[in-house]
Amino acid sequence: MPVRISIPPEDESCTIAVLAAALDQRDSYTDHHCDRVSQLAQALGIRCGLDEQELGHLVLAARFHDVGKIGIRDDVLLFPGKLDESKKNVMRTHPERGARLFATTGRDDAAAVARLILHHHEAWDGSGYPHGLQREEIPLGARILTIVDGFDAMTTQRPYRNALPTTRALEILAADGNKRIDQRLYGEFVGMLRDGDCVA
Repeated sequence: MPVRISIPPEDESCTIAVLAAALDQRDSYTDHHCDRVSQLAQALGIRCGLDEQELGHLVLAARFHDVGKIGIRDDVLLFPGKLDESKKNVMRTHPERGARLFATTGRDDAAAVARLILHHHEAWDGSGYPHGLQREEIPLGARILTIVDGFDAMTTQRPYRNALPTTRALEILAADGNKRIDQRLYGEFVGMLRDGDCVA
């Protein structure tokens, strides 16, 4: 007798689980990266005093900030080295792809979470993408994401480069102060690491 699987209608957790599974199937490194980034984002969000709703949006956005990479073709997503300008332009479509994908979940918080996904590659000085927002125009959650995303990307091993030590990654982020990242949030991030406040 076949096993019958019952999926409750409008079960938001099922939708989220499907997204996570799809991302893992597409690229397991990206899926694990998103999981680590969500933990760092939660810890930094708590340290920055986000309320419960804002924190929930941030954690979800962090977990799925790269979900748009599902739609990036293999020769770009899996390229084992530095991308040329043409490939970079393709890769830079992933925040918009991800925002559209998360918006289709139909969750009550879909629009708020999608907004953070959309803007996680904006830069403090306006040089980021997709919309060239700057300073406080960039949602706070997206500014947090920029820092923790960059930190995790630099401190994890990739086929084409070794993981950087924490001290070196922080030096690079510090050099980005008032360019790519919010310097105040960077200070909170350094304090979080120093105090051992990361979520296990």
